[in-house]
Amino acid sequence: MAERPDARPVWRMHHSDLAETKARLRAFLSGWLGGPDRFTARYGMPRMRRRHLPFSIGCSERDQWLQCLRMALDDTVPDTALRAALDAAFTAMADHLRNRTEPDADRHPLTGACLASPGRTPAPDDAAWRPCQPDCHQ
Repeated sequence: MAERPDARPVWRMHHSDLAETKARLRAFLSGWLGGPDRFTARYGMPRMRRRHLPFSIGCSERDQWLQCLRMALDDTVPDTALRAALDAAFTAMADHLRNRTEPDADRHPLTGACLASPGRTPAPDDAAWRPCQPDCHQ
């Protein structure tokens, strides 16, 4: 984030010394990826949305963070299928952390496609689906 001028709004949400942020992320990812649950032992239940409520997070902040994450995944995860699975999981999580309503909030963060298409039946695991909003398709 520090190297991307377009990610400055997200960068400013973090402490200037990223050591604690990195330690928390490592602890969270350990348990989230099936390893030892170091985060809960040290910091309590993750409750990611609640922990991010003090920050104003909209689509632009979500997208800035995801672009930085994707750069990190490209640099550190050589397996294409694993990288895609992690990207999908992080995209869903980042979208869940949004706490600011925006006009295009019902658009897919990558494709811009409407997530609330009339008559669309959500898949059982489709966490991004929302009911269609008035004037969504105009």
